[in-house]
Amino acid sequence: MSGGFRFLPHTADVRFEAWGTTREECLAEAACALIAAFAEVPGTAPARTTSAEIDGGDEQLLLAALDEIIYRLDAGGTVPRSVEARPTPTGLALDLSEVDVDRVRFTGAAPKAISLHGFSFAHDEHGWRCTVTVDV
Repeated sequence: MSGGFRFLPHTADVRFEAWGTTREECLAEAACALIAAFAEVPGTAPARTTSAEIDGGDEQLLLAALDEIIYRLDAGGTVPRSVEARPTPTGLALDLSEVDVDRVRFTGAAPKAISLHGFSFAHDEHGWRCTVTVDV
């Protein structure tokens, strides 16, 4: 199974499902889905690489990673062009290639928060899968 994501129908907010062979691939795909829900980040825009370390269990890691993207949009005025996740002994490290918002084309409402209603992150014999609802 290779990674990917798809948007799901929802009446008011944004809902998506993401998947990957590994926990980190699934999490990175979820981050890409979150970004794709509201922005197009040009590949030619100047970017800077930053990182964040997150500790916790699987669902906590996914929630914290998506919250980190929303926080950086609100507080730092940046949107990741790409997101990579690496395992650490206590959680994971996010490597973000960030672009300033004035270089980003907004295509939807900015995310406000991740809803815990219907939130899931689990693995089975096919790999990892998550379902997320984003409050906009």
